Amino acid sequence: MSKVIAYAICACCLLGCASSIPRPYLEAKAAGHRAYSSGRYEQAAEHFHQAAGKADRRKDRDEALYLEASSYLRAGRYREAKTVFEAMVSISPDGLRAARAAHEAAKIEIRHGDAAKGWQMLHAAIVRYPASGLSRAALQRYLQYLDETIGPLRVIDYLDASMDWYRAHDLGERALYEKAKRLERLGRLREAVDTLLICAKDYPYPVGSLRDNALYLASELEERLGRPRQAVAHLRTLLEDREQSLIHGSYERPLYAPAQMRLAVLYRDALAEPDVARKEFRKLFDAFPTSTLRDDALWAEALVARKQKDTEGACAAVSLLVKHIPQSRYAHCATLLCDKAPTPGQAGTCREYIARDIAP
Repeated sequence: MSKVIAYAICACCLLGCASSIPRPYLEAKAAGHRAYSSGRYEQAAEHFHQAAGKADRRKDRDEALYLEASSYLRAGRYREAKTVFEAMVSISPDGLRAARAAHEAAKIEIRHGDAAKGWQMLHAAIVRYPASGLSRAALQRYLQYLDETIGPLRVIDYLDASMDWYRAHDLGERALYEKAKRLERLGRLREAVDTLLICAKDYPYPVGSLRDNALYLASELEERLGRPRQAVAHLRTLLEDREQSLIHGSYERPLYAPAQMRLAVLYRDALAEPDVARKEFRKLFDAFPTSTLRDDALWAEALVARKQKDTEGACAAVSLLVKHIPQSRYAHCATLLCDKAPTPGQAGTCREYIARDIAP
């Protein structure tokens, strides 16, 4: 038997074993989509409701019910939409759409019904579906609501009492980070730093989505506490995680370049180590080719060199700036720091506010 015939037989077997989707379901769902795309949302809801009744498989029924509720929501019929979303959770609590349906029902109640009840529903959705990505963002919103109703001090007490559960159910990182932010707001900076460092340690790279935020905020708080060395250490820990893609794409995270910039600024201002600061500014330019901070870093390096009366160093920095980032707002100001600096090809003049800031 040839391979072609064998593959054909296998394909026929697979098609024969596959469960067919009922034609009435497909027709009703297609009618719903046509009505929805035409702006006839109430008619769409009716068609999707019919499709749900024709479905053989639970996932098809859940999909049709979700589309029905979404159509009612678009039509402004909030009560009907909430009823369908709640029905989905009731009849299919572990379905693919259940978590979203629970969150949508809570949002409708908050915005168009009893807000206090809606927030209770949102909390219940978080507890019922903690592994859902929706629950992470919802927890942040729920805690903001508690801030307004019971105050940040009691929110911290609530988080402490619930922390073991949150940490056991995929929400510990967000709970720790939110606790630290409230400790900061209350002026309890040392406790905030400790909480942020626990957050960064217990949820490491690459799975920790808030690790960078935690370390960056910890660095800011250490500076406010008069501990610039510790601030630098947290930034270096953050940057240690940075890795290069071996083929295509990037693993770059939003706070890497700002962390490098902040590191250089700390050496320049808080630690008064201008030579180290210049190296760190240059590192941003060299190691972060896609960052929008590269021209700021070269300009800052040139200013430090000028303050040290290192004319050659200032010239080297602004020459790189004009050559590689001629569109920068600093490019037309390069000759103010170095008489020998090249000029950008396009016409323009140095902005007055930049010239004023670097005047002798």
